[in-house]
Amino acid sequence: MSKSKSPKQTKRAIDNIREALIKGLMEGTAPWQKPWVPGQQDVSQPYNAASGRAYTGWSNIVSLWYAAEQAGYTSPAWVTFKQAKERGTHPRKGEKGTPVEFWKFLKKREKDENGNLIEEKMIPMCRIFYVFNEEQLAEPLTDAGKPPVMEAQPEPVQFVAKLIEASGVVLSWGGDKAYYRPSTDGIRLPRPEQFHETREVAATGLHELIHATGAPSRLNRDKSDRAREEVVAEAGAWLAAMRFGLPATPENSASYLAGWASRLTGDQTKELDRALADAQAAVTYIEELAKQSGLLGEDTGSTAAASAA
Repeated sequence: MSKSKSPKQTKRAIDNIREALIKGLMEGTAPWQKPWVPGQQDVSQPYNAASGRAYTGWSNIVSLWYAAEQAGYTSPAWVTFKQAKERGTHPRKGEKGTPVEFWKFLKKREKDENGNLIEEKMIPMCRIFYVFNEEQLAEPLTDAGKPPVMEAQPEPVQFVAKLIEASGVVLSWGGDKAYYRPSTDGIRLPRPEQFHETREVAATGLHELIHATGAPSRLNRDKSDRAREEVVAEAGAWLAAMRFGLPATPENSASYLAGWASRLTGDQTKELDRALADAQAAVTYIEELAKQSGLLGEDTGSTAAASAA
């Protein structure tokens, strides 16, 4: 008897680093467990030097960030082999590319035996491209797109408060704990003077706002696993910080998050993908609200992986 073939899995940009990410999560060294302060050169969002656009999507950002950190790259500029050649340079011998992904949707039409249209589906397709950091090239990039400007929000606490207001969540101040309460759909934060730094106020508010996006009236996220939900909130706050020019300071200790992987049932790597995908969905949701309320401009750019083709 022949064995049935298992469904072919879609290749993702982080396929080769999932185990390392889980190990990092347990040790408190995952990318989203490190502080982010907009404007610092060594934490610039990775971008494609041919188009000047920042890479988007959690898989691309995590893949490029992890590669840069492991190799010690300080340049946020990345190009494909072809793009490097077009700019008069090439990767040095022995250098290996870092995977990024580009998604597109193909229209599939199903017809009956008479040729009548029954259903029309949009099928997601993922393509993997390999890019090289500027510091892997024989010569520096001279003809390159300018990096995206990551301007820090001048009033981060007020900006996050407006994001929370735009989401319809009630924000209150006081006490010594920060939390989102589903029963009242409210976020409570300690008063700003109770924090060591102003950036901690904004980062904590952003973390709780990610929690709030999981409410049934919003994204209706499965929050039954508290530890995984904390990873969603931390990774989401990190991704949102890059998008909005806000600071990110990890809220939970490494020892707390270490229990996340050990308490999971099933495939840890799938749970990691699920948590990061949920984090990205939360950021996209907040971004749309920010645009609708006038907190962000409409021109948000598109994934730089599109120009890798």
